[in-house]
Amino acid sequence: MIYCFIGWFYESTLVSIKTRKLTNRGYLNGPFLPIYGSGAIIMLFATLPVKNNVVLIFLFGSLAATGLEYMTGWAMEKIFHVKYWDYSNEFLNLNGHICLLCSVIWGVAALLLVEFIHKPIEKLIFRLDLTAVNVIAIVFSVYFIWDFILSTREALDIRKFVDEYIMQNEYVKRLQKRMDVWVAFAEDSKEKFEEKIKESVDEKKKGFSEDVDKLKEELAQAKQKLAEKRSAYTKRMKLAIKHNPKMTVRRLLDKPMRIKDYLKKYYEEHKDQD
Repeated sequence: MIYCFIGWFYESTLVSIKTRKLTNRGYLNGPFLPIYGSGAIIMLFATLPVKNNVVLIFLFGSLAATGLEYMTGWAMEKIFHVKYWDYSNEFLNLNGHICLLCSVIWGVAALLLVEFIHKPIEKLIFRLDLTAVNVIAIVFSVYFIWDFILSTREALDIRKFVDEYIMQNEYVKRLQKRMDVWVAFAEDSKEKFEEKIKESVDEKKKGFSEDVDKLKEELAQAKQKLAEKRSAYTKRMKLAIKHNPKMTVRRLLDKPMRIKDYLKKYYEEHKDQD
């Protein structure tokens, strides 16, 4: 518990200074960081066989604490889907759970713990009354368990929220993909529709142009035929006048009279019918 509190105080102070606001770095609601307490116990046990060798204390303590940090970070991410620390931007990190700098710090911490910190704490505890130590241990253990259960429940609620958020985000992404497909289909249909209209208009224009050209051709042919008939008629009249001018002139003068008589007769017949 002592090392849990020391770890919480160290990390919360460091982060508060960096962010310039009070920050509780603990997983628990209380002022404890279990990983520091567990790390201290593991480092003490790991360095017992080499407690007289400073280099091996550094190495064994660093390896033990780094292994604990990685397993704890990996387990918490798998269980709660949340990273409580992330070293992804640090040099030589592994999945963001551990990094070279932190391993070095753990090694230095192991040296400080074994050589300077743990010895006076151990002496102080041995001087206390055994009954008082047991009572304090029981009280803190009950509080720690209660805080752990409460914090785990809150963490699971956070996980549930994160899972719901991820599901909603995935649903939104799927919906966005469907919308993209619909928009693409609509744009494609619009382009096809406009293309069909354009083709239809072009065909109509082409057909109309062909009809106009055909009418112009027929009109030209009709004019040509009329001109040929006029030319032939003029030639016949010239020949007729040349061979028998009197008869030709008489026929020409008599022709309007015949037309007049025909019209008069037609008018009288239809008048009686009315």
